[in-house]
Amino acid sequence: MTVTAVVAASGTAIAVSANAAAAAAGCGVLYTVGSQWQGGFTATVTVTNVGDPISSWTLTWSYAADQRVTQAWNATVSQNGAAVTARNASYNGSIATGASVSFGFNGSWNGSNPVPTSFAVNGTTCTGSPGPSPTTGPTPPPTSAPPGSPTWGTALPPAGAVTSRAYTLIATANERGYQPRAGECSVEIHARYWMYGPDGKVYPTWHPNRDPSGCNFGHDHGDDPRPSDLYSTAGWPAFGYTSEVMLDSMPEHSHRHEDHVGHKVLTVNNVNVIQGDNGTSFFPPQGTTIATCDVLLKFHQGTHSPDAFTNNVHELLFNQRCSQTNGQVVEARYNAMIPLGRAGGFSPSECPGFGGQFINVAPPVPADSPSETRSLGRLITEPGCVQAIREGRTHNDPLSPTPVPFTVSDMDDFWFSDVQVTGSGLTFRLAPLFYVVNPSRYYDPTKPNNLGRIVDLCYTNLAGGDYCNQARQAGQNLAWDDPRSPFKGTLREYRPGTFMVRNTGPTTVYTDVYGRNASSTPFAGSIQQYFSGNQSSTQLYVRGATRDYAANGVHAPN
Repeated sequence: MTVTAVVAASGTAIAVSANAAAAAAGCGVLYTVGSQWQGGFTATVTVTNVGDPISSWTLTWSYAADQRVTQAWNATVSQNGAAVTARNASYNGSIATGASVSFGFNGSWNGSNPVPTSFAVNGTTCTGSPGPSPTTGPTPPPTSAPPGSPTWGTALPPAGAVTSRAYTLIATANERGYQPRAGECSVEIHARYWMYGPDGKVYPTWHPNRDPSGCNFGHDHGDDPRPSDLYSTAGWPAFGYTSEVMLDSMPEHSHRHEDHVGHKVLTVNNVNVIQGDNGTSFFPPQGTTIATCDVLLKFHQGTHSPDAFTNNVHELLFNQRCSQTNGQVVEARYNAMIPLGRAGGFSPSECPGFGGQFINVAPPVPADSPSETRSLGRLITEPGCVQAIREGRTHNDPLSPTPVPFTVSDMDDFWFSDVQVTGSGLTFRLAPLFYVVNPSRYYDPTKPNNLGRIVDLCYTNLAGGDYCNQARQAGQNLAWDDPRSPFKGTLREYRPGTFMVRNTGPTTVYTDVYGRNASSTPFAGSIQQYFSGNQSSTQLYVRGATRDYAANGVHAPN
């Protein structure tokens, strides 16, 4: 068997070959490194059957250096130490004699990236020559394009590419996707910002508020993921990937696809974790630094629509690595539709007061959405806040020495969750907070779709506060989606919060779309997760960042 790697080095293709040890012939493997950059690479693996026909296949190999598979398509790939196992997808398990199948993956490397020299299919070492081109079609380009890739933002997906439902929404001017206004970027320009997901399908991904051509998109997706210290392993976030897995694996259930503008990215590099910090204080305490963490996450939080009034599961693509001062390093790469509180309703926000009675609204979508009761859940402003403002009630403000009256500008959203994954030797916990200071909607059961618009309250006799002052100065009776309205979901605070990884088992595990039922082997509808390290401290409380993304023509819905 000959294994070939084609590695880009200063613009020159270099071929490297290695011969495997002899064994009974039955398969051939071609392992090709299509592109490589500092700390990352993309590979394609072609398996050729030179023996009897097979109905399913499992390919194994081991790496000789510090190399790791991070995302794969057209196969389910897991890794335990240096040993890698790739299993066929549901649609490419059969390989006739002389036929081939291919799959691809993104990987990370440290120090060097040598090509594996021995492979086995279904336990038999491969010695046959690589066969013809794959019968299952070309392997998609990498999930996370290396720096300088000409694809992202410049061209539509190639003809014949399989698109996800999330991408279809943005490519067809769907109201849950992208509907440009006059003067904003066209649907085609917007659809150029795409990537291949772990399943090989095309997904929308992060884009700037303004295209290099000069047009605006009218909405924001938060931080550019590329400056993140975790980008080399996490790559571009695939907006809607977990929803796609849910739709494919549970077609009999009710489903929804989250609207495009609600996908928000946060990157934080080198944030210090302070000993004794539990997140209860507004300001971080003074003390000893016990860890430094990097965070790259994508969370769906729409604060312009009625979706969150009933639906408590929202997509989280989460990557975090913490280096503790005792030398331990813990890392998690976790993707799921996480529950935030109870399904079918929500609780009142800080106005009129945290911890109010749960408000039942309607059955959630999906109908079997799991509830989560360890956290406060989704706290959303409702008529009780309007009444509190009208009555002149006060609240404690960390920036004021005395209580201050509630105003319309205090109508905000706090979303809490408490995620826990347990398995053989594994305990993972994440208790994040997603806070939006200036949502464009509040819950009003007297309005169509229960949808009240906060900016409308600025033109009443209620105390308005700073945001209402801005709205009134901009004009009379601003529409809720007027770019001049300050209520557009752009001022956000994300706190990863409590974080813990204790794992003495395999680093690669599989869960269902809700992050449950952890298993060391993949199963139908499972999502691959990664947990590394065995944290000695009880928990790390990680503070994120507060940022305003209102520049470049952003307006509600956002």
